[in-house]
Parts: sequence; structure tokens; C-alpha cells
Amino acid sequence: MKILVVGHSSSGKSTFSKRLAEHYNLPVLHIDRVFFGPNWSRRERDQVERDILDFMEKDEWIIDGLYRKYATQRFDDCDQLFIFDFNRFKCLYGAIVRRIKYHNQNRDTIAEGCREKLDLSFIWWILFNGRTKNSKMLMKSYKEKYKDKVIVFKNRKQINDYLLSIGYTGTLKYE
Repeated sequence: MKILVVGHSSSGKSTFSKRLAEHYNLPVLHIDRVFFGPNWSRRERDQVERDILDFMEKDEWIIDGLYRKYATQRFDDCDQLFIFDFNRFKCLYGAIVRRIKYHNQNRDTIAEGCREKLDLSFIWWILFNGRTKNSKMLMKSYKEKYKDKVIVFKNRKQINDYLLSIGYTGTLKYE
């Protein structure tokens, strides 16, 4: 089984991916772990791409994160594509909750040395820059091109309902 989880920043993709990994006993790659270096520095594009492609050589996997210019064949290779299409305010709320929970800590879904933060540029990304006309068109194209393997979530209830439908028995509370 190969699963791809994409969508807007702070919508809960990483938590969902961890739950699927636990349920199906699959390895998971959080692209944020390979995209960023210490102190939120961006790693070289070629190395990020190589890390993702190396992970994709596994027989089964879960990949969490969009970064649409990297390893684009993961969309074709996945058996199941989950798209988190939450509204911007739900995502901002998720970022605020995460910031409070992980204040000045390093989450396990992000690169070492990246302490949790919520600055104005990230807020702006969540509300505006991550939702350009091109981004919306791309998301729409994924929904159409991969309609046979895509599931779109608009809210946490839909996610929880899905997890229950596959027999997930862990917590449904979002981190």
C-alpha cells in the first residue's frame, strides 16, 4: 500500500499520517523532515528530491506533505491520495493549537533543530500565499486526475469518520 497525504498547511496531515502508519504498520515520510534543515533552513532541492525518491523505493509507504515540485511521480505511484482541503481559518486555528502544544519544542514530524514557531510570515502563508489561484487550480487538477483514488477531507469529523471506518482504535483527538 502506498499512501500520499497532501493539503493545506496546519490542516492535520502529519497527525493523520502517523495514525495511518500506526494502523497499517507502514513507514511514513514527513516531507518537512527532509525539506528543512536546522533553524528552518531550506535544504538543497536535489538532496530533498533524492531523499523522497529513496523513500519511494520501499514497497509500501506513506508520504505526508505537498511540496508540489518535488518527486511528482508520487502522485501517480500512490494507491490512495488523501487531500486535506480545510478552510484557511481552520488551518490557522490548527497552527495556533500546535504552537501552544509544542512551544519551543521540536515536533517529530519536522527536521531536527526546528523549534515550533508561529510567525507572521507563516500566518500569511496559511491565510493567503498558500492559497493562490494556481494552488487552487492544482488542487482541483489532483482531484480530477486521481478521482479513482482520492479522498478529500474538509473537516476533522470526516477524518475521524474515515479512521473509524477502517477500524482505527487509537485516539481521535488532534494534536
